[in-house]
Amino acid sequence: MKNRNVSFVQMADPQFGMYSSVSKFSDADKAERRQRGINIEYTGPILEGLAKETSLFTEAIETANKINPDSVVICGDMVHNSNSDEQFQELIRISRLLNEDIKLYWVAGNHDVGDKPTRAGLAQYKEQFGEYNYSFQEENCYFIVLNSSICYDPGSVPDEWDILISFLEKELQIAASVQQRHKIIFMHHPLYLNDPNEGDNYFVIPSGRRAKIIDLITGYDVSAVFTGHLHRNNYKKIGNTELVSTGPVGFPLGEDPSGIRHVRVDDNSLTHEYLGLIS
Repeated sequence: MKNRNVSFVQMADPQFGMYSSVSKFSDADKAERRQRGINIEYTGPILEGLAKETSLFTEAIETANKINPDSVVICGDMVHNSNSDEQFQELIRISRLLNEDIKLYWVAGNHDVGDKPTRAGLAQYKEQFGEYNYSFQEENCYFIVLNSSICYDPGSVPDEWDILISFLEKELQIAASVQQRHKIIFMHHPLYLNDPNEGDNYFVIPSGRRAKIIDLITGYDVSAVFTGHLHRNNYKKIGNTELVSTGPVGFPLGEDPSGIRHVRVDDNSLTHEYLGLIS
């Protein structure tokens, strides 16, 4: 019997609190971030509170409800400050507007667990959102979720990198054994921006750990890796694997507007479309 087609919405970087933070940046703040390749172009008024993120995330959830996918996957940086209960509670309040028959999956980002994750930060994430490395299945798809902040810098939790890479290999073996047509990975950080052999920078997984992940995704013929973090869209391909970085629900850092991605999967294809938000 032919499998039913699968539809999901991918979101990234709602990042409650970023608009207010950015609106207060000095010229020195902006210059420091430019040195890391982060170009902040904000000339509006100083903002307080979470009104902008509230409007955008509400529209994102309402748009997802209209699409009525099987699931929504939010690829990290749910909040700007992981210690802000206000940001977390507003995120959760709006997420509960999602139709109850649409499944919601969270993916850890660097603003959720830190650029250099710690035991305490990881424990807090688990308490708020649940596991950060896990898998789920839907029809002809095997989905794997990874905490890419561990890939970015596991220095304070070195065993977590070993756990993650073993988990990824095991899950890909399982997906191959059950002969799922599509293997799809979600994480926050992109593997690279332009070239798999490019140097390390703030935006991507460092080259040594990147190479191990690339070996696995190409070896097991992964269909796609969906990420966020860039606050803009970026599209690459390595072997048969699409690498898709999706622009933000929240504050954009490029020419792409705030938006979400609608992905459709059947036995023979995986297609996706970026849908801009107007809030």
